[in-house]
Amino acid sequence: MEAALIDHWDKRAAAAPHAHSRDMLLQHREESREHARMVRGIIQELSGEPTTTKAVVQPPITPGILGKVMSALEGEKSDHLLAEGLADYAVENYEAARYSSLALIARNLGFPEHASQYDRIRQQEQKMAEFLTTAQAETIREAFPPLSSAA
Repeated sequence: MEAALIDHWDKRAAAAPHAHSRDMLLQHREESREHARMVRGIIQELSGEPTTTKAVVQPPITPGILGKVMSALEGEKSDHLLAEGLADYAVENYEAARYSSLALIARNLGFPEHASQYDRIRQQEQKMAEFLTTAQAETIREAFPPLSSAA
């Protein structure tokens, strides 16, 4: 998944409307490269064989009325940015949860050094999710300004 996200962050950075967002996305791309390298090293250290295929990053499936609203909004550029931001937020939180689980497993199996590596990655994933929350709020303010300033 980390390998797929490297390409994803490149694309998202290229489409970022603000320099600060672009910089954060590119920084996280580099963190993702490091995450992939660290996880590959842990797998090899444990005599495992890392996968050579990339996961596919695609938009989440949103059920019910929210899904209908999101589908209706996808045609507009600003709305597309909102949907992508939501998907990115979901992916980063999923990754943070995954690394949290891996850290617990590593501790339980007697690999505290691996657990600390997973904890460090989890913290970076959470930091990115927090940034995406802030960036999403900015995108929403621009796409849908408060009514008092919209007129």
